Amino acid sequence: MQIANYCLGDEHKILELFELVFKQKMSLDYWRWRFLNNPAGSKMIKLMWEEDKLIGHYAVSPLSMNINNQLIFTAHSMTTMTHPDYGGKGIFKLLSLALYDEIENNLGCKAVWGFPNNNSHYGFINSLQWENITIIHTMGISPQKLVVSNNKLEVTEFELFDNEKANFIQSKINKFSVSIHRSKEYLNWRYCENPSVNYKKFYFNQKNERAVIITKIYPTTNDDVFDLNIVEAHLENYELIHDYLDYIVKSYHCNFNRITMWKNIFDIDHLKLEKKGFAPTLPQTYLCSRSHHTIANKFNDYRNWYISMGDSDVY
Repeated sequence: MQIANYCLGDEHKILELFELVFKQKMSLDYWRWRFLNNPAGSKMIKLMWEEDKLIGHYAVSPLSMNINNQLIFTAHSMTTMTHPDYGGKGIFKLLSLALYDEIENNLGCKAVWGFPNNNSHYGFINSLQWENITIIHTMGISPQKLVVSNNKLEVTEFELFDNEKANFIQSKINKFSVSIHRSKEYLNWRYCENPSVNYKKFYFNQKNERAVIITKIYPTTNDDVFDLNIVEAHLENYELIHDYLDYIVKSYHCNFNRITMWKNIFDIDHLKLEKKGFAPTLPQTYLCSRSHHTIANKFNDYRNWYISMGDSDVY
């Protein structure tokens, strides 16, 4: 067995292994978008080979973060997979430590972080020196509980982020010590260029009370009913959120079981959502990190984080 960095053309073997391990396909367009076209960098991938057979894979996706008002280079932990015939050989740990050593010591990456699932959480914490930051609970509300006013909304459904919208979004999260840097380039890459997910992007302006809300739909066990995921929500007036959501729900022309989003419980806006009927619901999600010793202590304190569903690759 031999560890190697990704080389041009390896993506075809990577996609074959992905389908074998996860029993679903990842498109080549999606892979290129996520791992080659990221504006923060690309190709942070370690592979394990048995001659010409790919038997292990671990990749992280680079992210620029605002940490204590400084732009810091970090990485979002992504796809880990081992060929089913090679389980129990420590391949995941070998690949992870090799990748961490390279990006921390050669590329200046200050933290690897992400949302390990129930299968990988134990390994990250027990074997790879990761730390728990929190368990994120989902906030939800039924569309039937929306109470709509008679406000006539000024709404623009837009395709691309401009500087005005990006600056507005960044202004709403500047009070947090830790957040993904939501530049115009990042927002357009994340929500406009993704070839696999159709995000709807709404800009509201009610008497200069602005809001930007980004949504996607998620199927439920009922083929005719969906969840509405709010992957980003930046509001100046939460008293209008029912009006905003009612407009968005109607724009989809389909049936929704619930409306869901993430909101840090230490964020003052969490209480505003509670006031408007949002309540904790499933799923719950681990947020963990492996931080370089030079990074600020605030990084692993969830009270300092701005977090949204869009920070996860799942949404």
